[in-house]
Amino acid sequence: MLRRIILGLGANAFSQVITIVIQIFSLPLFLLYWDAATYGSWLVLSALPAYVGMADVGMVGAAGNKMTMAVGRSDVAEANRIYQTAQLFMTVMCCSLAAIIIPAALFLPLPDSMTTDKRIALAALMCAVLFALYGGLQEAVFKATGRYAAGTMLGQTVRLAEWGGYMAGLMLFRTLAGVAICGLVARAAGTAAGVYLSQQGDHKFRLGFQHASKAELLSMIRPAVSLMAFPLASGLSFQGVTLLVAALAGTTAVAVFNTYRTIARLAVQVTGMFSHAVQPEFSRLFGEAGMKGVRSLYRHSTRLGAVQSIVLSLVLYFMSPFLLRIWTHGRIEFIPSMMMWLLVYAAVGGVWHVPRILLLATNQHIGLAGWFLLSGILSVALGWLFGIIWQVNGICAAMLVSEMFIAAICTYIAHRLFAEANS
Repeated sequence: MLRRIILGLGANAFSQVITIVIQIFSLPLFLLYWDAATYGSWLVLSALPAYVGMADVGMVGAAGNKMTMAVGRSDVAEANRIYQTAQLFMTVMCCSLAAIIIPAALFLPLPDSMTTDKRIALAALMCAVLFALYGGLQEAVFKATGRYAAGTMLGQTVRLAEWGGYMAGLMLFRTLAGVAICGLVARAAGTAAGVYLSQQGDHKFRLGFQHASKAELLSMIRPAVSLMAFPLASGLSFQGVTLLVAALAGTTAVAVFNTYRTIARLAVQVTGMFSHAVQPEFSRLFGEAGMKGVRSLYRHSTRLGAVQSIVLSLVLYFMSPFLLRIWTHGRIEFIPSMMMWLLVYAAVGGVWHVPRILLLATNQHIGLAGWFLLSGILSVALGWLFGIIWQVNGICAAMLVSEMFIAAICTYIAHRLFAEANS
């Protein structure tokens, strides 16, 4: 288990490297072949399919957790039944959406600015998202069969290949449609490779629908839909707070605030890399022995996650003047009070990351979902109230209060489940 966790950490670190590479090289490469207006059009078009990415309504995550728990109690037949049920759901969902969104993107009346080139690009980008959704189900097979690191590496390699396809299309065709189609071809090929590789090995997960079950589908609806509350709450906490800073303090303050928040959340990201590596082990142990089975791993990983978050936040506070000077070329100055608020907020966020992952991994997050959504609303509401009085520092303080609120709720739910297991 320790070996799998370490490999998972390495895979998650690889994911971060891929993200950094894409972020660093995308802008200069696009602007090498396009003007700023064309690149702006690409950014708008590539942002629209994000809504299609929520079309699985959390089914892939819920099914992956349930598959891993079934493998943990050696019920391979149930695990395969869950897998084939999710396959059927995703196949119907993806094909139905493709039949709707492709004609809509190509032929639906849209503003005159939507040229044929842009329409084709939009259709291709949406199809790529659908392939990514289906590929996520194959990554769930890797996780359920003790190959989380391999599945994560494969998924990130496919993401890198898709970006490489975009760059190849940019160099070869220099049109929006050419870029999007080349990326789609790379994503489709990567998804096909993922399907093939997920079937290798002596496990019993098999492609097909013959063992799909209506009862299994119904049992996954509540945890699947509940998962959707988390990205919604995150959107409120991130985009909502950003808009709030802009409304109360102006766009210059937004640039400063977002830069500070990015640095502060490095501590949360490191803790997240660790907790996501532990997630499949939580699912497997829970399937094998319930909450009693995960107690020891939970205790150790919670302590380690908390130490990581707190220590990294302290280190970042003292390193942030240097980081700001290098990263922003001295254009954004170090403001100790704002950095302190955001780093304490980040430390609290890292402390409760492992308890949250435990609830997600065992599909016991239903009770947390509503509270998480409430915390997102609370961060915006308190941010407005505190921001009127203390400006950006007040918004930072509101973020900390809402984070402490949801951290306490999540930790309480996790400990209550352990108490119920002992009674």
